[in-house]
Amino acid sequence: MNLFSTRLAAPALACAALLCSALPAQADMSFYSSQAAFNAAISAPVTDSFNDLFWAQGPNALYREPGGGYSYVVNALKFDGSDYSSFYNAGSDDDVWLSTDQATDVISFDFTGGDKVYGVGGFFFGTDMLGAFQPGQSIKLNALDADGIEQVVIIENAQPGSFYGFASTSLIRYFEISAVQPADGLTWVAANDLVLGTVAAVPEPSSSALLLGGLGLLAWGATRRSAKDKAKAKG
Repeated sequence: MNLFSTRLAAPALACAALLCSALPAQADMSFYSSQAAFNAAISAPVTDSFNDLFWAQGPNALYREPGGGYSYVVNALKFDGSDYSSFYNAGSDDDVWLSTDQATDVISFDFTGGDKVYGVGGFFFGTDMLGAFQPGQSIKLNALDADGIEQVVIIENAQPGSFYGFASTSLIRYFEISAVQPADGLTWVAANDLVLGTVAAVPEPSSSALLLGGLGLLAWGATRRSAKDKAKAKG
């Protein structure tokens, strides 16, 4: 291989390798127990406070538009997912919490109708039958993204002032919360101040692949040219 083809092929192969490393990989989902760390991992956060909900025992599904172009549907589901239940707005008139009518019900947030939610978090805890905070209870959080990555976290002794959230490099499709029932009673799950966030745009896989293919052809062309030069020299 002559000096020219060596100089051409090496940078081309190096660029191809760099592009390979830059191509989107499998989604990575992270769990946060700090709202500051969660906010640092996302952009354009919007909070849904639920303070506009004035009913007691409410419907089984709500369509929400908290602003910033975000929208979602939240359902109250039976614990086995077999049927719908109904919501209950716990807390107070000044600070409404989204809760369930039955202790074993699941609050299921569905983000499949949008393309912005890469992060979801908030304040999740247990309440008693009347909708007041019940200390010492455990809450189950479950997040699933568009690449099928799922995380399940159990929060022990969940508090109204403790923030928990998930952020993924892929769109989050579902987020569910439920109460872990104690051995000596019942607890109802509650959600307050749901925070949604997006992330910065990443390069499209198709455009990156085209660039990679072009550089690969460039390197291959340099190798063929070298072989041709060697053949001429022998002749």
